[in-house]
Amino acid sequence: MAGQRAWLRWRPPTAPGSSAAIVKAVLESHEERNFRRLTIARTLVFIAVFVWLWLNYGWWVAAENALILVAFIANGLVAYRLSAGREDRRWVPYVVVMVDALLLGFTLVAPGRTYPDDWPWPTVLRQPSFLYFLLLPAIAALSFRPIMVLWSSFCVGLVWSLGTFLIVRSEGAVTTLPEPGDPAASTSQLMTYLDPYYVHLDDAVVRIFLTALIGALLAYAAYRARQLMIEQAEVARQRANLARYVAPNMVEALAAVDRPMGAVRTHDAAVLFADIKGFTAIAEAGSPAEAMQLLRAFHGRMATCVFSHGGTLDKFIGDGLMATFGTPEPRADAAERAFACGLAMVRAIEEWQASRAVAGEPAVGVGIGIHYGPVTMGDIGGGEDGLAQRFEFAVIGDTVNVASRLERLTRELDQPMLISDTLVQAIAERPATLRPLGSHHLDGRSGPITVWTAR
Repeated sequence: MAGQRAWLRWRPPTAPGSSAAIVKAVLESHEERNFRRLTIARTLVFIAVFVWLWLNYGWWVAAENALILVAFIANGLVAYRLSAGREDRRWVPYVVVMVDALLLGFTLVAPGRTYPDDWPWPTVLRQPSFLYFLLLPAIAALSFRPIMVLWSSFCVGLVWSLGTFLIVRSEGAVTTLPEPGDPAASTSQLMTYLDPYYVHLDDAVVRIFLTALIGALLAYAAYRARQLMIEQAEVARQRANLARYVAPNMVEALAAVDRPMGAVRTHDAAVLFADIKGFTAIAEAGSPAEAMQLLRAFHGRMATCVFSHGGTLDKFIGDGLMATFGTPEPRADAAERAFACGLAMVRAIEEWQASRAVAGEPAVGVGIGIHYGPVTMGDIGGGEDGLAQRFEFAVIGDTVNVASRLERLTRELDQPMLISDTLVQAIAERPATLRPLGSHHLDGRSGPITVWTAR
């Protein structure tokens, strides 16, 4: 029996972390939260039915159906009590559906319930009561579980077949029409068809067939809805993975267009370079694995600062990185964001330095250079025909070169961050911590440039 129970609980494995697993977990979590609400809703619905019967048909009719309504309510409450928070009782909803179908069958098909007392029992099959059965697969479709929809349709077909069978076997029931032959046979067939004891078996079969067909369509709709959710989860997962390698604002920009980033364009932006001071010596003293761990820790802290200030992480460059502010679209506060990001980077390195000192690890420093001015940007890697499969969004220009030189100059001036006079002028409200360090020549430039620091 243990092996049999294990087989009943078996479900196709789902790879952990996959989109299907994510959707499955979300659906199961939703079902857990929704189960209590559905139980309350079921109870309120059947109470409303009781009130409706009372107001429209009188107290005695409502009282006669009260026991059935209580049974429906009890079915939901018992199911909730048995399966709430119980992973090993996934079978309970299936039992609930079967009990609902049986109760509904008894309510609509049992002798003397939906037709006058002096009418024959077979007349129940000529009423539109069967349409109420279709509510069960319709409600099951809301679970997004095709198997539940198919099970509901099966229960409806089974209960209706059982009811039809009992009616056919009842006293006086007629299931055959007179054989056609003489002209009077047509009248005889019509009279037999109109006989209240006549049971049209083809009609019963058609209803079961339509139930199966509708159930199959609803099951397919539930399956497609589930697949669509998996596809959307996969898109979200891919987008999240892309954001690990591309700046989040670039992911949003790329997702909003159906082609590469467009024509080459130029506008003002801030460019920031950051680099680990003394990385070569640290890497030489340790193992490659330790060097990689150091780079990951540094890049992670720096990237967090860039993204939190609305910047674009252009690229990692060995033990450094390049970030831009005001790309791919210009921003009026690009200079302020770049400056605030630089300060955040310095604080992040100081905190990291303190934790490394406690752990007895070698000291690390950072050099940050920031400049503001015109940059040229656009896609590269597409060739003249633009048919390449891989593009890279590049930002180039003298502004980039100056920011890179300022980062190198931090070593000579023993400063964690240097910013250009152009960036200082672009900041709307100059912070009191800024102080000039005079004019300095940068490699590759003919004239000097005034540099500032925030310390």
